[in-house]
Amino acid sequence: VTATGNLAPTNQISVGSELSGLVETVLVDVNDRVLRGQVLAQIDTLRLRDAIARSRAGLAQAQAGVGQAQATLRQTQANLSRLQEVYRLSGGKVPSLAELDNGRAEYARAVANLRAAQAQVNSAQAQVSSDVTNLGKATIRSPVTGVVLARQIERGLLPERRTLADYAA
Repeated sequence: VTATGNLAPTNQISVGSELSGLVETVLVDVNDRVLRGQVLAQIDTLRLRDAIARSRAGLAQAQAGVGQAQATLRQTQANLSRLQEVYRLSGGKVPSLAELDNGRAEYARAVANLRAAQAQVNSAQAQVSSDVTNLGKATIRSPVTGVVLARQIERGLLPERRTLADYAA
C-alpha cells in the first residue's frame, strides 16, 4: 500500500507563557520526547523575585499602619470615655456638647482609619500572592506527554503570550 500526503498529529497542543521576560534556558528541541510536567523552559526570575520582595515590604508597611491605627483608636476611645464621664458627673455642664461631638467624630474617624488600614493589608497580601503566582509561572512545563513538533523560541527575549512549542500527544 502506498499513500501520499502530509502527516498530521491527532492532538496538537501549543504551550506558551503569560509572562514576558528574558528566557534563561530552553531545554527541548524539535522531535524531543517530553513527559507531562517536564520543564521546557525557564524565564529569568530576578525581576519576579524583586517584585515579591517589594510586595512583602508593602505588606509589612500596611501591617504597621494597622498597629498605628489601633493605637489611635484606643487613644480616641479613652478620650471619648473621659469626656462622657465628665459630662455625666457634671450633669451636662462640662464639657460642652460641641466638645463631646468632636470627641465622637474623632473616634468615628479612628474606626474608619483602622478599617482602611486593614483593607490595605488585604490588598498587600493579594499583591504578594499574585507575585508568588507569577514566579511559579516562570518555569514552563509540558502539559502532556508527547513529541515536540516545533520550537518557536530561543534564549533571549520572550514576548508576552508567545507560543513556545507545539506538541503532538
